[in-house]
Amino acid sequence: MPDDERRLYENHMQRGGAALSVLVDAPSMADLERIEGVLQEYNPVEIHEENSDGTAAVRSGASRSAVRQEGYVSQGVEREKVIPLPEEELKVGKRATETVKHIKTYVVEEPVQKDVRLRDERTVVERRPATGVATGQPLEREYAVRELHEEPVVQKDVRAGEELVVRKDGGPAFV
Repeated sequence: MPDDERRLYENHMQRGGAALSVLVDAPSMADLERIEGVLQEYNPVEIHEENSDGTAAVRSGASRSAVRQEGYVSQGVEREKVIPLPEEELKVGKRATETVKHIKTYVVEEPVQKDVRLRDERTVVERRPATGVATGQPLEREYAVRELHEEPVVQKDVRAGEELVVRKDGGPAFV
């Protein structure tokens, strides 16, 4: 309420007057006329303006502004609707959120079958009748015979194959 109107009401109430406000949800014309009629039964006083000496000039009887409802003002038969035009204020900011991406690598084993030709020597010992003349005395001796064998060998070497590139766009570097 504006300060000058507030002072008028305060001065009126200090002299023993009272203030009444009526709020009606979704009024019809009949509602407003009935409310104005009830107020007139009790001889309402409208605070009109303040005199130069600080006293309020009052007028008795119901006036155009005696009955008010949010958005409507009683003015005889005509009604005026006040439509509020609220404004929205947009506040734009930011907040930090975090998501974690997990990358898992795993080993894939594939069975491999290869044919490898192996060389394998064997020693064969046979007995047979002598074909020549024996010379000297029998002696204990030891002979060494070497055999060559080949066996399969499997070796795995790690080499660079492909690369997986993980990149963050628009943010700080990896920690």
